[in-house]
Amino acid sequence: MRWASVDPFLIADPFWQHKMGMPVANEQFVLALLRSGACHSYLFYCGDAGADGYFRDRFAAQVPEAMERIRVLPRSLLPWGHERFPADVFHNGDFTYFMPYLIEWRNSLPVGRRFPVTGVTHSLDTARLYAKFMQVLLAAPKPYDAIVCTSKAAVEMLSSSFQAIRDGFERRLGGTPPEPPRLVHIPLGLPERAQPLPSRTEARRRLHFSEDEVVILSLGRLSPRTKMDLSPLLEGFAWLWEKVWRPSEMKVTLVLAGAGRRNDVELLYELVRSLDLSRGVRVVPNVSREEKDRLYAAADLFCSLADNYQETFGLTLLEAMEAGLPILATDFDGYRDLVVHGETGFLIPTWASCSHEPWESLAGLLDPDQLRYHLAQKVSFHMDLFLEFLSALVCRSDVRAAFAEKARKRAEEFRWPRVVQAYVGLWKDLIAMAARDRSMPAEPRSLIAPSTGRIFRHYPSCILNESVPVMLGPYGRGRRSQDFRPTRYVETACHLQDAVLDAMLEQTAFDPKTIGDLVKSGCTEYGLSREMALLHVDWLIKHGMLTPEKTFNVPPRPCR
Repeated sequence: MRWASVDPFLIADPFWQHKMGMPVANEQFVLALLRSGACHSYLFYCGDAGADGYFRDRFAAQVPEAMERIRVLPRSLLPWGHERFPADVFHNGDFTYFMPYLIEWRNSLPVGRRFPVTGVTHSLDTARLYAKFMQVLLAAPKPYDAIVCTSKAAVEMLSSSFQAIRDGFERRLGGTPPEPPRLVHIPLGLPERAQPLPSRTEARRRLHFSEDEVVILSLGRLSPRTKMDLSPLLEGFAWLWEKVWRPSEMKVTLVLAGAGRRNDVELLYELVRSLDLSRGVRVVPNVSREEKDRLYAAADLFCSLADNYQETFGLTLLEAMEAGLPILATDFDGYRDLVVHGETGFLIPTWASCSHEPWESLAGLLDPDQLRYHLAQKVSFHMDLFLEFLSALVCRSDVRAAFAEKARKRAEEFRWPRVVQAYVGLWKDLIAMAARDRSMPAEPRSLIAPSTGRIFRHYPSCILNESVPVMLGPYGRGRRSQDFRPTRYVETACHLQDAVLDAMLEQTAFDPKTIGDLVKSGCTEYGLSREMALLHVDWLIKHGMLTPEKTFNVPPRPCR
């Protein structure tokens, strides 16, 4: 299987690469795929020619054993790359970003060169994302395209969304968009640990917890806009702290850890102070990987009370289960796929309001984070059951121990090698379907991407066609006599061949040649595609080396 992607799966920001769920999951997936050796080759199309070296070096540092099968090219070389290194499948780390455009481009290819396109769900909650769902449909996906949903809730959400969009088109416009891609449930995975967690004793010593202290860990982005509102958790904890634990002198500490911007962290500190919880709550912002491991090792249980619709899966729950922590979580979205209630932890029932107004009608007008926040404020959990479950886990070490063992076993079901096998099985099925596609190629750039030549054709003085003669003008002759080499930016240099440029200048040195003649010679003599041959002609014209003849009326020269 020859695998390719227009998504490098890594981001250049080292801070958020390891602090946000999507880049963490994407990096873990691609490293597991490369290490598994499931494909014969891996072709990554990155942003531009200046970035390919950066991502190649990242892969070389992390998976040196796979470098013989990895090729990295700038995304602008996609047509050339697919012709010379055809891929059997293209996969994307997020189905909303490149997938629609990749599908539309793929549909324009001739029979025998088409491939399945797959992508993964992450956050699914914004109005702008809903518009991208429409782009997926308008791109005209094939039956051999698929969206991989990391949770069963994501499958249901996308199914409902695509159906609502298609019904809306039919009701308002009298037409129905194409069927959506196949929706397939494959969860995120858990990587094998490079090194074991520190011992509980060592971790507690480093973090200054006593051995008889019960430590509750909540780990995630510290933001009520993008993760969860921690105020109900803190208010419920404050109730137990005042009524039960402090009177009985029981040592209980709640640790709130994770990535957060300064204003979110300051807001959390203020909330802790306002509830008089400075002795019972510890805030640990922007933890490192080593600090996170120590927290997992030191904790007695893990608590995550998600209320935000952007939460699709819950990687931190898997990590906590791997560390042998019982889970106390809201019964919300992908969390219910991970936690087995009464066996690996407790799921707390959640409620949503019957109306999401006035915010829902402002979707697209509010900042996405503001909309997330306001919608999450209409989601709540069963406070009485939360207090009951939390008390049971804090006070009953035997319950924690039973849950911990089952949580570890449950986490093993989500190892990345098993997840990658599910992907490979899906891709093989889709590739076989694509091989049977004999439909006519679609028009390139039909709906979701603009045709520059159509919508901007009135901008330039004229449009050159292949019948226009070009030749070396006085400037071009003078520069050529100096053996002058025009400026080449790195993004363009990777497309140009000196032999082709020199041949085109030679052919036009004494007699004009049409643009079509030069394009034809580039194709027949140098094996270029028509598009790449025309690029050489355009570049020579742009730098004044070739001049078109009689393409427009030259304005009169100003009087001296």
